[in-house]
Amino acid sequence: MGSPKAARSKAGQGGIWRRRISAPFVVVLVAAVLVLVAFTGQFVQGPDASSRFTPVHVEDSIPRRAPTDQGLETSDSSRQEGEGSDQKAEPDESPDEAIREQQQPPEDTTEYSGKESSPQVQEDEEGIVKEAGTSSGELFACSTPYTKCTPPSSMTVCDLSNPRFDICELCGDARTIGQSSTVMYVPHTQTSDGEEWSIRAQSRKNLPWIKKVTVKSLNTSQPAPRCTSKHAMPAIVFALGGLTANVWHDFSDVLVPLFLTAREFDGDVQFLITNNQPWFTKKYSTILSNLTRHTIIDFDSDDQVRCYPHVIVGLRSHGDLGIYPNLSPQNYTMMDFRLFVRAAYGLPAPEVGIPYRADRDDPDKKPRVMLIDRGKTRRLVNAAYVVQGLEWFGFEVVKVDQNKTDSTSLDDFVHLVDSCDAIMGAHGAGLTNMVFLRSGGVVVHVVPHGVEFMADAFYGTPARDMGLRHVNYSISPEESTLLEKYGWNHTVIKDPEAVRSSGGLEKVGEVYMSEQDIVLNMTRFGPSLLKAIDFIM
Repeated sequence: MGSPKAARSKAGQGGIWRRRISAPFVVVLVAAVLVLVAFTGQFVQGPDASSRFTPVHVEDSIPRRAPTDQGLETSDSSRQEGEGSDQKAEPDESPDEAIREQQQPPEDTTEYSGKESSPQVQEDEEGIVKEAGTSSGELFACSTPYTKCTPPSSMTVCDLSNPRFDICELCGDARTIGQSSTVMYVPHTQTSDGEEWSIRAQSRKNLPWIKKVTVKSLNTSQPAPRCTSKHAMPAIVFALGGLTANVWHDFSDVLVPLFLTAREFDGDVQFLITNNQPWFTKKYSTILSNLTRHTIIDFDSDDQVRCYPHVIVGLRSHGDLGIYPNLSPQNYTMMDFRLFVRAAYGLPAPEVGIPYRADRDDPDKKPRVMLIDRGKTRRLVNAAYVVQGLEWFGFEVVKVDQNKTDSTSLDDFVHLVDSCDAIMGAHGAGLTNMVFLRSGGVVVHVVPHGVEFMADAFYGTPARDMGLRHVNYSISPEESTLLEKYGWNHTVIKDPEAVRSSGGLEKVGEVYMSEQDIVLNMTRFGPSLLKAIDFIM
């Protein structure tokens, strides 16, 4: 086999020969590289020698912001340059909302000073590279074309024909000027004569105290205001106020119309609110944050000229607490709205049955009803007796007062409603919380004397449209405190229809809605409860 010394000697000789053979190849390789570099001119250069515009990979260039509450952005023109131009009044946020915020794509709220400056390369938050100082026609030229709406062939951008609401839709170059409550449309053609509209930007255009927004379509002689903030997503400008602060109106006048108007954008839309009510954006922050993933703008205090490719001014509405699929291009329904709201609050999935059915294996399980006792008008005078009667019929009763349903913190209350099989109360805003019930839940609707004509439209039809069961119980005059006040022979008792015909809804509100309380006869009410139990079973 040979000695170890001889083996090492042979190995050393082999290494010498390999080095002698490979050296010339190394020299040739180095020379080739130098020649290649010399011909291509790729020597190290200064920073100014590189190409001015560099490719942008959008997925890698989007900045990731820290999770924040769904806030309300306000602007203050007195701030110094260089400081942030946005101020947020942030509502409370639950841990679930924080997780959702982390999962949402970042918003596009890049601000520009609006001052003339030498051309320079700017990259906005969506990874779009553009040159500062571009003209209005070039504002969106560097971005992917917005395709969710196209400029109309005619210059009319506002539709005032609907008896409930006015709506303006601006496709193309739209610019919002919050401090003057104005939205300007820069037509894509140069043939516009210029028009102007002033609309109440909510779903009830006949309420004179709803704040108006002016919409202008510029003509060729009118200069367009310079953009100070460019956005690639659409925007919706709408008003709060009106009849809000009543839960029914919060949903019927704002939240359902906002869902109808904004849902198609799947969160990629910005809200600009005029006549903002901070309590509203805080109370319904969970719903709002699931309709938009962008910062909400307080339109009245906004000192920016914001430019969007698509702006809607106003809110679409089909009816009182209603959505009509045949009027919705997306075929939305009230069932869609209820399931959307439940998903926003993290409530059980649609296929999960009402609590009583979900726990059939528990022999001691009772159907659970939430009894809403109004605090001022249409009160259940004998509420304690009503609770005893409900328990006698086999219900577990969760009694809450109207103040609870009007609370600015909804999260805990929403889950309490979800834990119930039914919700019961006198005709009034508290019944709107049926939107948080599971599919198949029951609404037990106690209808005061004289308001039967409005009961089904306000609560019965919406309940059925949301996939719920509705039990309507109209009280007798003996169960109304109006009988003691007016007596059997008064028109208020004998002929409510005559009162409505002569005095209108104002008289109905004054007498039947404001002066009346209820003394519920549990014996007479019994068959309605049995019907509710049958629905639950």
